[in-house]
Amino acid sequence: MIEDCRAASLPKPTFEQNGAHFVTTIWRDWLTDAVMNELGLNERQKKGITHLKHSGTITNQEYQEVTDAIVRTAARDLKKLVECGLVHKRTKRLT
Repeated sequence: MIEDCRAASLPKPTFEQNGAHFVTTIWRDWLTDAVMNELGLNERQKKGITHLKHSGTITNQEYQEVTDAIVRTAARDLKKLVECGLVHKRTKRLT
């Protein structure tokens, strides 16, 4: 099932135990080109979202590599994706 979702460029399904029931959730790709256009995303942001759909995460460095953006542009683009509620910002913990 996981491989089928990957092949279809969908997020991995989630599996959970809910009382006496085992629940599998298969996520659909609601973030279509039409939705991204409606949100006003630029081509770099769309490339970043495509990368994110396949890998599950994206760092500023990865975003720069995928989109050929400079550091400040990548930060600005990613900030908008956070503001749109499309991604969640996580910081690395120093150990």
